[in-house]
Amino acid sequence: FARLDMRFAYFLIFQLLSPLLLAETELMKVLDGDTVIVRDSGQMLHVRLLDIDAPELHQTYGKQSKRSLQQWCEPPVTLIAKGHDAYGRTLGHLLCNSQDASAYQISVGAAWFSSYYSQRRELAELEQRAQTGKRGLWQEINPMPPWQWRKLYGKNYQRQ
Repeated sequence: FARLDMRFAYFLIFQLLSPLLLAETELMKVLDGDTVIVRDSGQMLHVRLLDIDAPELHQTYGKQSKRSLQQWCEPPVTLIAKGHDAYGRTLGHLLCNSQDASAYQISVGAAWFSSYYSQRRELAELEQRAQTGKRGLWQEINPMPPWQWRKLYGKNYQRQ
């Protein structure tokens, strides 16, 4: 009889916790090509995608990069959080329809691979293919990486 009570207790606990365990991450807003706001377990998170650096909005190809992520990243989304940056943003991988958003942005030429911060060599290969295929920002003769753009125009630039 005690065994039956324990099963019932586990059943009740599962029933109470299952909405939390199965809660989906909801994409609320795409801020730019590598930054989004999501609702995860009822909490609003400002998320910076790992492994990439997308053009800033006021930079050449910035708005196209944002639009690329907006159009591609539809529900369901999954956030794999990996920590926080100096600006308080959550750092993580965003999966849209089970596909890595960072890999997608690189493959269509909407972002640079962040080789300084990432060891994911497959992303370097995706970037090389995008360059060779002249996709997205690689249509430009010499596109300016966002880290250089921020150095030049950083005083006049406000981080989101």
